Amino acid sequence: MAKKTVEKFYSDLSGDEIDTPSPTVAFTFDGVGYEVDLTEAERQTFADAVAPYVAVGRRAGRASGRSSSSRRSSSSSSSSSVDAKAVREWAQEQGLDVPARGRVPSSLIEAYQAAH
Repeated sequence: MAKKTVEKFYSDLSGDEIDTPSPTVAFTFDGVGYEVDLTEAERQTFADAVAPYVAVGRRAGRASGRSSSSRRSSSSSSSSSVDAKAVREWAQEQGLDVPARGRVPSSLIEAYQAAH
């Protein structure tokens, strides 16, 4: 006996059946990532609607696409050059709340860098 499984996609917007192999459109707005399955016509309408913003926008990176990701990557790159032990000691001297173990919050690293 043979078995055939058929997977069908339907538009999240209209409910219409989708014929394209990868109908999912992923985007980020206000720091929140979204995915939506669209027909080719809906996909084109979406692309046309965001085209003016894409034309003047800056790429934020592949991982999250969030506007804060560029800030996160810059602070993480600067945090790698900072001694976590020194930041912890400085934060304790300043009376700031700092975890004894684990990742040092980027806000503390930035404050440490600003003070030094």
